[in-house]
Amino acid sequence: MGSLTHDERMKIGRRIQIAQMLISGATYDEIRSELKIGRATIGFVEKQLSTHPLAYKLIDQREEKVEKEFKSRAYKKTGGSTKVFKGRIYTGFTRKGVNR
Repeated sequence: MGSLTHDERMKIGRRIQIAQMLISGATYDEIRSELKIGRATIGFVEKQLSTHPLAYKLIDQREEKVEKEFKSRAYKKTGGSTKVFKGRIYTGFTRKGVNR
């Protein structure tokens, strides 16, 4: 990601959000009002989504993998076997630490 500018990263993230909303069945007007973007951008993403549906599916699968691993490694339960309500401590693991 070092070769992308902040603006380019934001645009990619926004297009992923648009694709997720289109897949979930949101209308153009709902997407426009929530994300504050133009119809042309939504149309572009919809065209790309119909042309390359596997690309967005792979992005979703990767996001699910990262979240699953983060949730399993970010916190560790503490307390002995006799303790009913176990405590949780943060291990220092971040989403950036997930092998991709």
